[in-house]
Order: sequence, then C-alpha cells, then structure tokens
Amino acid sequence: MSRTLVELSDRWDLQDLMTRYATCIDSRDFEGLDRVFTPDARVSYEASGGPDDAYPAIRAWLAEMLPVFAATQHLMANLEVSLDGDAATGRCMCFNPMALRPVEEKDQQVFFYGLWYVLEFVRTDAGWRISRLTQQQAYHHNLP
Repeated sequence: MSRTLVELSDRWDLQDLMTRYATCIDSRDFEGLDRVFTPDARVSYEASGGPDDAYPAIRAWLAEMLPVFAATQHLMANLEVSLDGDAATGRCMCFNPMALRPVEEKDQQVFFYGLWYVLEFVRTDAGWRISRLTQQQAYHHNLP
C-alpha cells in the first residue's frame, strides 16, 4: 500500500502527540496538556478509577491527584490510526507503572495498569489535538 506524504506526516504528528501526552503526564506539566487536548475535549479515566469529564476538569483533577505518586511512567505503543481528512480515530497501548513511595525508601510499592486509549483526534490551526480519550483496562497488578 502506498501512502501519501501528508498521510505519513499526519501519522508521525499523531505519534508525537501521544508521546507529548505521556511526557506531560509523567513530568506533571499540566499546562503542556493544553497542547495535547482541544479545550472542549472529553476525557475518561474511569477504567482506572478516575473521572469522566471535560478536559478543564480533568486537568485540574490530574494536578491534584498525580502528586500523590512518587513516580509514574506512561509507556505508549502500538498506535493504530485511521485518518479522515482533518479528523482521525485511534487506539494506543499504555503500560503505566506508578510508585507510591519515593525511590529512596525501602520496599517501595509499585503497581501498574495495562491500558488501551481509545482516541479521537482533530486537526486544529495549532496542529493535531485529542478531542476524546477513553481508557480501556486490559489488566492491573499490585493495586494498593
């Protein structure tokens, strides 16, 4: 199958967008998430016990909730994308270990989720953004 340069560029941009999402979450760059989501995006973290709400409420919730963890990693892989002009849908795998205690402490509790993100993207004047993100849980281990 032959792909156009525009399609290849769009796919690369969407891959970068998912990397930006993971980097912002793990570095606690909540303002940076404004370059990931549309202002009216819908985000559901219900599969891992979080809320389902509009992006501004989710951003505030993340800023309040994530500092509880000593560390998180969102390892993103297998982004499958279907492009349709200035819109796209996709599914992306996420392996998400989270540490509850600082690394220096003995017996640090680490638990993890295996997730899928079901995604809707839209091309904006500022580039591709996520307009809808919904978690689907595949598995979890060692939950507190």
